[in-house]
Amino acid sequence: MSEPFHWTQEHEEFRGVLRKLTGSRAALADAPGPRAGGERERELWLVWAAELGLPGLVVPEEHGGAGFTRLEVAIAAEELGRAVLGGPLFASAVLATEALLAAGPDAEVLPALAAGTSVAALAVAETPGDWHTVHTAVAPGDRLTGVKEAVLGAADADVFVVVAAEDATEDGETDGGTSVFLVEAGAGVEVEPLRVLDPTRPMARVRLTDAPARRIGPPGAGRAAVERALEAGAVFLAAEQVGGSRALLAAAVEHATTRVQFGRPIGAFQAVKHTLADMAVRTELGAAAASWAAWQEPGTEAARLGAAVARAHCSDAYLTTALDAIQVHGGMAITWEHHAHRYLRRARADRAVLPGPAEQRRLLETMIGTGV
Repeated sequence: MSEPFHWTQEHEEFRGVLRKLTGSRAALADAPGPRAGGERERELWLVWAAELGLPGLVVPEEHGGAGFTRLEVAIAAEELGRAVLGGPLFASAVLATEALLAAGPDAEVLPALAAGTSVAALAVAETPGDWHTVHTAVAPGDRLTGVKEAVLGAADADVFVVVAAEDATEDGETDGGTSVFLVEAGAGVEVEPLRVLDPTRPMARVRLTDAPARRIGPPGAGRAAVERALEAGAVFLAAEQVGGSRALLAAAVEHATTRVQFGRPIGAFQAVKHTLADMAVRTELGAAAASWAAWQEPGTEAARLGAAVARAHCSDAYLTTALDAIQVHGGMAITWEHHAHRYLRRARADRAVLPGPAEQRRLLETMIGTGV
């Protein structure tokens, strides 16, 4: 892209609407303790869908969406990160939707996902953290059997976007690559919720037993769909982590200027000053990386590079910033009555949602080695 990047007035207005909405309907102070999330986020999802059209931001207009870009999704992600909100947006409108767009836009399911009347979950990994090895078998009649681990948003999903192996044999080997299938919740599908660190980001184990499925896109489209979903997911998480980091920084600065010890605000002490400065630098670097990644055309080498850089930096930066914020706030930060530790839970949990920083750095080494 030849033009320099900048946020437009429309972007800032969109950001303002989202911030006002999340602040009024999902304030951190109103979060219900260790079971944060749940009903308030389901209600907010209905508002997002009906009034703002968030579920269909990247869905083409011909399929009932808004036809926008990842920049608008990144704005939404940042505001959700500020409020430590969960809900189906990440699982359905980002991971599952982008996988479907890469496999082949489906005129039957995409309009419902874009409208928010249906929620999808992307089921790929069969070993936690491994998004590339798929053994789930496709039986005659497009019926699927296998187990998918750590499926984000599975408990609330109406449909599952499942990546399965073509021509899989009994020992798990496959000759035909992987393809994308749509499986409706119900017959042949068992969802087992998992215990998670961040209750606003629920996961589940999904067992498929001769589950009826419908192929989406051509045979062999599975790898492209997974790569597209991971790329989009990395951009979303990076922007969300920037939002969380900014909220933590603002709260830490406010506390440092109002909390008095030994007759002085604690922000006057050098150790606290340095901590706040480090938090600010990490946050701004993360914001630059996340924005650049969201600005790239999906599926290009630039998008792949940007997503890897943003995921690698923002994940580490967010976790370190969350730990620093805990230190600045002291012991009260780890009680349910205070919100600081909610960000820490999210920061740690995010590292297990998609391939983490270490894998992204290995990917970057490969890309640099091949001259990308």
